[in-house]
Amino acid sequence: MSEFTPLPEQIVERLAAVSTATIASQLLSRGLRDQFVAGAGPVVPGLRMVGAAWTARTIPSREDLDGLWPGTRPTPGLSLFDVIESTPEGAVLVIDGRGEHRTATGGDILVERLRIRGARGLVTDAGIRDRAAVSAVQLPCYSAGATANVSRAYLRVVEQDVPIGCGSVAVFPSDALVGDDDGVIVIPRALAEEVTRDAFEQERLEEYIGAKVRAGTPLQGLYPPSAGLRAEYEAVRT
Repeated sequence: MSEFTPLPEQIVERLAAVSTATIASQLLSRGLRDQFVAGAGPVVPGLRMVGAAWTARTIPSREDLDGLWPGTRPTPGLSLFDVIESTPEGAVLVIDGRGEHRTATGGDILVERLRIRGARGLVTDAGIRDRAAVSAVQLPCYSAGATANVSRAYLRVVEQDVPIGCGSVAVFPSDALVGDDDGVIVIPRALAEEVTRDAFEQERLEEYIGAKVRAGTPLQGLYPPSAGLRAEYEAVRT
């Protein structure tokens, strides 16, 4: 296992103030064209999520190992419960659900336990159970949708705290994750500080541009901002 490293609070505070769209623009300017987790939408719109990744990898389940035959029990091994109990404070649990929207990799009891442990969210490209009850927990959760099926019907957890794929994005332990109403974006940890700085400044500039648009200024030279507009902004910003 790697050593989990939570995000510094200053980075958390600043990332909480910027959109995933702004972060995507900053990542694209650095050559990272698609860090947005495909197919993982918010269970509760309006909740923002920022944290460092704690990961879990799954493989397809198998009837003789996962207690799917009548009268059998799952063979010993890593379980989703073990992953929940290992998730550190300040982490976002990211589960490689193999895109299996037919089955869940979480429900209200597991999400409640994550909240109590101090986790900052759950992201999975599989489904989630007990959607209404999960919403009541008020922990940011992102999933491929709702389902009543249990995880072991389709998936077996085999590793945690390892590099995974989730929604066609590579997620490494302690990467920075940001979630909003659009979904979840992954920032490589080595780029987290500079992307946060530049995304925060981009948001401030776009607020200035937005005010000009609302005042009736045409877009030409405004968006994208011209050198003159940038100079004007620099002269008035604090």
